[in-house]
Amino acid sequence: MTDQQTDVLIVGAGPVGLAAALMFEKLGVDCAIVERRSGLHQAPQAHVISSRTMEICRSLGIDDNEIRSLGPDPMDTVNIRWVDHLVGRDLGVYSMANDPAAVMRMFAQTPTPTCNLSQDQFEGVLAGHLSDQMPLLFNHSWTALEQNENGYVSRIERRDGSTINIQSRFVIGADGAGSRVRAAIGAEMEGPHHIQSYVNVHFHANLREHLKDREGLLFWVMDPDCLGVFIAHDIDSNWIFMKTLDTEQPPERLDEVEYAALLRKAIGADVKADIQSINTWVMTAQVSSAYQKDGVFLVGDAAHRFPPTGGIGMNTGFQDAHNLTWKIAMVLKGHDPALLDTYETERRPSAVANSGQSHQNFRNMVEVAQALDVDGDGVPSMPDFDTVLADPNRQAAVQTAIDRQAAHFNMAGLDLGVCYESPAIVNDGAPPTPDHPVSQYVPSTTPGARLPHCWLQRGEERLSTLDLVTGDRFLVLTFTNADAALTVQIGELKDQGFPVSLIPISPDSAIKPAEDQFTDLFSGDDVLLVRPDGHIAARLPSAEAATQLSSAASTAVGSAPQTETATH
Repeated sequence: MTDQQTDVLIVGAGPVGLAAALMFEKLGVDCAIVERRSGLHQAPQAHVISSRTMEICRSLGIDDNEIRSLGPDPMDTVNIRWVDHLVGRDLGVYSMANDPAAVMRMFAQTPTPTCNLSQDQFEGVLAGHLSDQMPLLFNHSWTALEQNENGYVSRIERRDGSTINIQSRFVIGADGAGSRVRAAIGAEMEGPHHIQSYVNVHFHANLREHLKDREGLLFWVMDPDCLGVFIAHDIDSNWIFMKTLDTEQPPERLDEVEYAALLRKAIGADVKADIQSINTWVMTAQVSSAYQKDGVFLVGDAAHRFPPTGGIGMNTGFQDAHNLTWKIAMVLKGHDPALLDTYETERRPSAVANSGQSHQNFRNMVEVAQALDVDGDGVPSMPDFDTVLADPNRQAAVQTAIDRQAAHFNMAGLDLGVCYESPAIVNDGAPPTPDHPVSQYVPSTTPGARLPHCWLQRGEERLSTLDLVTGDRFLVLTFTNADAALTVQIGELKDQGFPVSLIPISPDSAIKPAEDQFTDLFSGDDVLLVRPDGHIAARLPSAEAATQLSSAASTAVGSAPQTETATH
């Protein structure tokens, strides 16, 4: 017996689970969310919201100004500092404003550049955009599932000890690092299970005056007695101190008095700091051995856990959900279920690459410590810092080591440069390879790549090429006036139930290029078939597009839907 029914059950109301629910709402798919916690997170965790995540939010109707207005002053986030103590001496600074050309490229490559906002606040934004009809069930712990002819029956335990059963066609595990859904499908995490242990001290303090002219987003404290990093979620109020632990297993009990004293030492001044919470965690670099089994899927931390060195974990989860949700919606409308098999094929390689780079970023940080270790005893110390700051040559060596950490703070290549390979992509070659693939993104119309951003004009409206992607259908983009044969072919595809729209972009069309770089990105010799997630499914020669489009559509989504009503 079941107590509730839905098309998709999402397990976990973190940012990725909430995002998946928003995507399903936009697609008209019934879903429900169960969450074992009593509410959304109350303490900051992740804080980097990447350009691609911001683009996805934009596609969901979330204005980027709504997100940015809640975050810190952008000028507070420009600098990353290595210090002896927070309120102390700078040993070196990495400034993201040192390369104006890179900043200009970032603003040219996306309508929504990256920003910083604490995860707890971001979750509030996402949840606030869910409709009142969305079942968001807190204090509900997912415990098990059983497959039946209609999909799955999930057993849910309430906080009061009662249980309910929820029938769904699909189940999505967005339930974090200790995912019960992952365990239920027999998947295991692969990769280092322990890189470093930490204690997080979340505290409130206004350190604005203490840090005047030394603002920053991250402060790496190098004093070995209080080695760790401060994350300024808000310089005026909200901080995390992440303290390195020497032991593999974090202690079972934490002495708040001890950590309050340690916090004061790391700050370097006797300031009022109101500790909100103290907890431990273990850094890993792991990816699940499987992302799916039949109709059960993993997204976010349930599928992968990265070191925070790069800030790409939550953002990778957003792209997981963005890849999966439209495919589920298509299958629910009658398209070939084989489309779902491309989820793991497309998303797991991205997670493996992101995990490896995040781990490499962590390992590279030792270069700064080595440059600060003047006496060579393996432990940078306060006397070492005195020597470095008194010697311009040693200061230069430390700064060189810091500048080599650039990939840690700019992973635009991995964020925007994802290029899928799968049976759902009509492959016609490899995308261009930049000199620095982690930090550099080169726009490309190679099938599998994200549709490049370029500004367009529709009447008085300024919009991005990405704004043309609606999430519920494929787009055929032409960069000259579409010929009659192509228009006829698209009409036939619609009659067969293939959801597609034709959009010409040219000086003679209703939608016109608004900047000169358009012709550098898009060729009039090409016709692009763009998927609902904004990735290019096929690039067809314009002279042959009418004859090749039907085959490309079949590759992209499988067989036509088995329904009586065509989708227009």
